[in-house]
Amino acid sequence: MNRLSEIVGKIKDKWLSLSKIKKIVIGILLVAIIASITVFAALSSRTKYGVLFSNMDATDSAAIINKLKSDKVEYKVDSSTNTIYVPESKVDDLRLQYATSVKGGSVGFELFDNSSQLGMTDQQFNVQYQRALQGELERTIKGFSQVDNANVQIVMPDNSVFVRDGSPAKASVFLKMKPGQTLSKNQVKAIVSLVSGAVKNLSPNDVQVVDDNMTLLSNDLNSDSSQDVSNATAARNDIESKTEKSIQQKILDQLEAVYGKDKVKVQVNADMNFDSNEQTTKNISNPTVISEHQERDTSTGGAAAAGTSPTDNNVNANQIANNNNGSSTHDETTRNYDTNTTETKTVTAPGNINRLTVSVVVDEAQISPQEQASVNNIVSQAAGINPQRGDTISVEGMNFDNTIQQNAQRAIDQMNQQEEQQQRRRLYIAIGIGAAAAIAAIVTGLVILIRRRRARKALEEEEDEEELNGLDTVIDDTIEPKEQIFAPIEFEQEDEKSHVEKEVKKYASTKPDQVADVVKAWLTENER
Repeated sequence: MNRLSEIVGKIKDKWLSLSKIKKIVIGILLVAIIASITVFAALSSRTKYGVLFSNMDATDSAAIINKLKSDKVEYKVDSSTNTIYVPESKVDDLRLQYATSVKGGSVGFELFDNSSQLGMTDQQFNVQYQRALQGELERTIKGFSQVDNANVQIVMPDNSVFVRDGSPAKASVFLKMKPGQTLSKNQVKAIVSLVSGAVKNLSPNDVQVVDDNMTLLSNDLNSDSSQDVSNATAARNDIESKTEKSIQQKILDQLEAVYGKDKVKVQVNADMNFDSNEQTTKNISNPTVISEHQERDTSTGGAAAAGTSPTDNNVNANQIANNNNGSSTHDETTRNYDTNTTETKTVTAPGNINRLTVSVVVDEAQISPQEQASVNNIVSQAAGINPQRGDTISVEGMNFDNTIQQNAQRAIDQMNQQEEQQQRRRLYIAIGIGAAAAIAAIVTGLVILIRRRRARKALEEEEDEEELNGLDTVIDDTIEPKEQIFAPIEFEQEDEKSHVEKEVKKYASTKPDQVADVVKAWLTENER
């Protein structure tokens, strides 16, 4: 204990012996060290987060977040990449625990990146490979624009040393289509080819494709007749759809410039004729005589019977008979004509519009007749409306239901608000640490100044007390006994009182002004 007291005393004496500048520098260094230690401790105590799932859709994200909340697990969400972060030490356990909750999640060949193949049996390897292959196919199929979700189930072929005992591979594909989307036969055939090409010994005939309406899309997929009909129907539907979308976009470009984006809804229905017609027309004009032949026969004698000669349309035959005198005359004229012949062959291509109907809805409670007429005119010009073929336009004003957009915007605002709160919290922590460091520095400086002033004041009081000790003794004031050291006196028989008187006289002779001030002070106190 004494040793510790000595060390503390030495440190205190060393501190008091330092100059003011050194004390301030040491205080600042101590504050900086304390602040650094505090910041390091705060940073080291922060939770490190790792990626649990990324690139998730809204449904899967909501399911995982609800699971984390129910299990009271800390998490963070990155809305820009749809990534969920959890404490790094819990990533592996939570990923396995929540894997079944991710309906749209597919695990591919990264299974082999996160697991060791050492000690794995052939059966385990085959199961892992099958899962990875199914996941890769699901990811590929979900990449199609018409498909919302996909699930692939593969029955791997049995490997046997006997050819007859082996069984072929089979596969089933479930497709959840996006609203309003369908697949043509060619697109279904492409999916079948994709799956059959990825699995060993898998024939396209053994791949079954089913959609969310329980429709077997792969039925009669390879039938030539059905394929031709399907292709023709798909081609016609595609032409109609493209024509309607083209007209619809033209109308939207005109109206959205006036009402704003998403303030106008346009629906176009085109009735098209896909029959191919061919028509040939001949026109003959300006006939010209290029040659002419005339012939006359005259005969006399008895009565002759009238006859008919074989002539064509270019022969004019005149016969004059005279039965009285037994004579007759026959005239025949032949003319050859050159005609101008125009032959026109017209082929009508399929895809002509028979009738066009356009429906326009504006996001307004009511629309005036003048405004309705203006919109009608704009639509008529943009769509090429032809009243002679029965085209019609309908323009109405109604308030749109923006509940979905409002909910989505509210969710985005909430996520942005949470992110801002986190950033604000981090800023407050940094400001708090800086303020604590500044306060610590100020307090340390004040303590040093106060202690220094107290030490200086105590030293001044001690000096003043030493100067007044002699005067207090003259008036017989009671003083604390202490060891006294007397100067040598020539007379050995001199007592203490005479020695004190001699010293007072000596002090008065050397410092007369101070003694006079003390005496004046005493006199003033006595007068009071």
